[in-house]
Amino acid sequence: MKSPEIHIRPANKKDLEAIWSLWKVVVDQKIYFPYDDSFSREHIENSWINLNNNCFVAELEKEIIGAYILKPNQPGYGNHIANASYMVDSQKRGMGLGHQLCAHSIDAAKELGYYAMQFNLVVSTNAAAIKVWLANGFEIIGTIPGGFKHFEKGYVDAHVFYRKL
Repeated sequence: MKSPEIHIRPANKKDLEAIWSLWKVVVDQKIYFPYDDSFSREHIENSWINLNNNCFVAELEKEIIGAYILKPNQPGYGNHIANASYMVDSQKRGMGLGHQLCAHSIDAAKELGYYAMQFNLVVSTNAAAIKVWLANGFEIIGTIPGGFKHFEKGYVDAHVFYRKL
């Protein structure tokens, strides 16, 4: 039996509430992203969950199960390097969705004219993400010792990933 197809498309205004719900569940796990309870919904909507960013969603049977944003890593003279952040529904992990989102974002970044992509903070304990990023041609260009305060493990390293497009 063929598994259902995952469709990745640009997000629209109707998707923002579903993206917020997905975001909240993943961030509340306190093991993937540096955002803590001091970041309000308004702050996250201004920086992440908005249509000013290149925001995409992954759907499975009309349910949003993942999302990513693509934006300049830095302003001005650093805006030729893309930065992306990804969210995957915790209940849908292990389906290869992270790999699909990453591959899609690489293609989108190329279409938008970016020179390269960089991920500024990949938690060293996130083995699944590290495997996906390496499989998609990224390399670790630096490690920040104790760069992430993991909810369960305390201070763990954080990696910076890079890939020329």
